[in-house]
Amino acid sequence: MISHPIILVIEDDESIANLIKINLDLTGFKTILAGDGDIAVQLFDANPVSLVLLDLMLPGKDGWEVLEHIKSKGNGKIPVIVTSAKTQRSDFEKGADMGVVDYVTKPFDPYDLIQRIKGILS
Repeated sequence: MISHPIILVIEDDESIANLIKINLDLTGFKTILAGDGDIAVQLFDANPVSLVLLDLMLPGKDGWEVLEHIKSKGNGKIPVIVTSAKTQRSDFEKGADMGVVDYVTKPFDPYDLIQRIKGILS
């Protein structure tokens, strides 16, 4: 596992974002928060991100637009986990087609999310 991997958390719900950040920080990750799609793109471009947690319903650029940007700029090498309340099969399929490594539906267990992240980065 990379030492102190940087996780970009793209989540517009501040309470969910803070809960994720606290759990990631306690696990030894460095966490960067973005509350909308436009800021997410800027932070992704400015930081050596190891993994992205991506909500789909965002102000500014939506999650799919952010995902397109990440895949184009990161050469498809940066793993993306979608964290979304969207549970339709079409969303799961679109995520898979766009290279998402995991799709976690809300509400989720923070411990489970950390275990998934560790598995992907190990």
